[in-house]
Amino acid sequence: MEDTQERPNDIEAMQAALHKANAEAQKHREQRNTYRDLAARLAAQNTLAEAGLTNSKAAKLIDYSKVSVTETGELEGLTEQLDAFKEDFPELFGGTKRISGGGDAANKTPITPKPKTSAERLVAQLHGN
Repeated sequence: MEDTQERPNDIEAMQAALHKANAEAQKHREQRNTYRDLAARLAAQNTLAEAGLTNSKAAKLIDYSKVSVTETGELEGLTEQLDAFKEDFPELFGGTKRISGGGDAANKTPITPKPKTSAERLVAQLHGN
């Protein structure tokens, strides 16, 4: 008789342990996905920088939900977006920064020396220059 009374308690204890293990596993899966997403985002940003993307705000246009890291650590889903991005916005790539405003330094007129005052000329004559 004792044997039948212990079995329901064992089943309930096993079910409770199973629920606890499932909850912990779910928590760890969520953490893994968070870190995987973060790794994908960082790797994608590094790849964009290596591709010559000069505007960090433009990197926000990448759909990171379509980018994943494979088991080998490679990015999946970024190449297609990067190619389309380069085609649509070629001016954002290339590493040359344009500064608007003033002209080139080569276009500046040379600075002419200021004419000497009469006092400076007298001092120069006294010193024999």
